Amino acid sequence: MIIFGASARTKTIGEGQFYCPNCQEMRRYELKQARQYFSLYFIPLIPLGETGRFVQCQTCGMAFKPGVLEMKPKEKPLDLAGLINTAKTRLEGGYPVEYLARDLNAAGLERDMAWTIISAAAGAERRRCPNCDLSYAATVTACQECGQPLEG
Repeated sequence: MIIFGASARTKTIGEGQFYCPNCQEMRRYELKQARQYFSLYFIPLIPLGETGRFVQCQTCGMAFKPGVLEMKPKEKPLDLAGLINTAKTRLEGGYPVEYLARDLNAAGLERDMAWTIISAAAGAERRRCPNCDLSYAATVTACQECGQPLEG
């Protein structure tokens, strides 16, 4: 009796880091190519053609279409401690003072305490956008919202 048929084999053709939608974290992946083979007695002998490519997460084992490599990681909202610890960097990087106060309030900090943290992080001097009326740290030169030069 002769046993024959077709079987699929995979080969790793690339690897790296990607954002895994299943793990929701940056993970290691392998880009794999699947090929169909004619098999005789369960031994793959003759390649019949490529059946496709896929990305496999090396942590959870899930397989995805190669387009998953283009996905950007979701930005995780900072908790209150994270907001407080990054307040100075955010303000000096051009984040509006009013937006940081809003974020601190939303994270559970009282209004007066939020403004105390902002004053400690950016100092008392502010620059203001004449167009948007948003205020910024003294080191910022242009409005993040409209791009206008700041006054003050």
